[in-house]
Amino acid sequence: MKGFRETIETALGEFIERHTGVKAAFKPSKAAHLATSAFYTSDAEGIAARLFANASDCTLLNAPLLSNVRAENGWLLFFFTADAIDAYANTLPPAEEPDDFFFARRLWIAYRHADAQTPDDPALLDGFFAVLFGAPNAEQRWLSAPRRHDGNARAALERRLSRMAKILLWERRKTP
Repeated sequence: MKGFRETIETALGEFIERHTGVKAAFKPSKAAHLATSAFYTSDAEGIAARLFANASDCTLLNAPLLSNVRAENGWLLFFFTADAIDAYANTLPPAEEPDDFFFARRLWIAYRHADAQTPDDPALLDGFFAVLFGAPNAEQRWLSAPRRHDGNARAALERRLSRMAKILLWERRKTP
């Protein structure tokens, strides 16, 4: 089974090629969940608008993948949905308890909460995809995202991280 990262890159790459005729290469981005150059053209905004207009064609396991596409400084910036996380997490078997590495233990704690729909919180999604695509300081970004909320809102958000944690635990198993 492909990992979530590879599944996203395949689905997004096929979508881009279908609508532009160009095979894209992806890079992690601080400004988005994932980015690719605008194919060396001066019309990045036009390409982004065309892709966003057809975003409903870009799905992952029958769930919408793209929530937004923007152009910035010659790059196409892609933002993904919480629905794609839920769809992929539902295909995975239960995660196994990790070693004592701090981030893995935090993932295990989040995973052990009741299975619930992934929150559509922008900071949380940014942190999750940063971890998934290997951006610098990504683990801290994801762990600190719920801290933007106070009290009950924070606790409610933290109880809905199970599916994100499950995916990240499985992704960690594939890397030495």
